[in-house]
Amino acid sequence: MARQDYARRKPKKQQRKPVVSRWVMIFTLGVSIAFLVGLWFLSQQPDDTNASAIVTEKTKPTERVKLVPKKTDKGQANKDTSATKGSFDFYTLLPDSIVTPEQVEAYVSTPKDPKKKTNVILQAGSFRKQADANRLRAQLILINMNNVVAEKTVSSNGSVWYRVRIGPFNNRSTLNKAEDILAQQGIESIRINKTTN
Repeated sequence: MARQDYARRKPKKQQRKPVVSRWVMIFTLGVSIAFLVGLWFLSQQPDDTNASAIVTEKTKPTERVKLVPKKTDKGQANKDTSATKGSFDFYTLLPDSIVTPEQVEAYVSTPKDPKKKTNVILQAGSFRKQADANRLRAQLILINMNNVVAEKTVSSNGSVWYRVRIGPFNNRSTLNKAEDILAQQGIESIRINKTTN
């Protein structure tokens, strides 16, 4: 076996692939040539200074359309004046085109019971453990929320829930303010309407 000298061996030249393929270059060249041909074709078109005059001649009405107003004494006078002027007069035709609507009785809202009072309560949380409910209640008291209560409720299947509620709120602005404070603290609240008779 003959020894080969790998140190003096010349490396093969790698062929570089073009960055953009030939087909993309041909397509781009074709589109640009078509664009230039289109521009040249548009520049060879004659000027359209006479076109506007031809269009207005074709669109001139040979007969004028006459509007017939309602048959009233004023309507006959308006018809005579519009025929003599030969133009459309909005202010003389407007009184003839007045539409009178039917008489509709005013809508009556349902009366509210003055004895019924509505109070809104916010529920800030509902927990299985009393310690969690008391922790949230203490946090709400520390941020100056009024009337914070932790209630124990038993559901129909016997499970016990401790609900932390705030309120009642008689005023809508104080309710919205309390919701904003809870949202700033990252606490989602639910509005509960409690009605008392």
